[in-house]
Amino acid sequence: MKPKAIVYSSNTGFTERYAKMFGEETGMPVFSLNEAAEKLKKGEEAIYFGWLMAGTVADYKKAAKLFDIKAVCGVCLGTTGSQIESVRKSCGLSYDFPIFTVQGGMDHAKLNGGYGFGIKMLTKFMSKKKNRTPDEDAMLELLIKGGDYVSKDNLKKVFEWYEKV
Repeated sequence: MKPKAIVYSSNTGFTERYAKMFGEETGMPVFSLNEAAEKLKKGEEAIYFGWLMAGTVADYKKAAKLFDIKAVCGVCLGTTGSQIESVRKSCGLSYDFPIFTVQGGMDHAKLNGGYGFGIKMLTKFMSKKKNRTPDEDAMLELLIKGGDYVSKDNLKKVFEWYEKV
C-alpha cells in the first residue's frame, strides 16, 4: 500500500524543496512535521524527509511516534546515496527498510542557532582530515563555498521505490 502523505522537517529549506518536488510528481500532499501533527491522523502512512546532522535524520523519531513511516529520505551534505548505513544505525532501522539520501546544499545565511557553529567545527575537522574520500572532498567544498544541489534526478531511487510499492 502506498503512503498517503509526505512529512518533512527542514532547517534551511533544501529538505522542504525535495519534499515538495516529490509531492508534485506523486500527487501526495506535503506537510511540515508540525502541520502533519495537526492535519493527519495518528498512524497515517507517510514518507519522511528530514535533513541529516551527524548521520542522524532530524526529527525522525518524533515523526515515527506520530506516523507509520514507510520510507526515509535524508537530505545531506554528502553525495546522493552516501551515509545510508549511518542513517540506518542512528534511526535503528532494519536492512529491509527503505532509506534514501539525497544531496541538498549549504546556505550559511540560513543556518539557525548553534548549527552555524557546528558547521564551522565540521569544516575545521574535515579540512585537517588526511586521506579524505572523494565524497568527503565534495562535502568539504560544499561546507566552505556553499551551494545548491537540489534536483529531481537525485530523487530517482526514491521514485523507483515508490513505483514498486
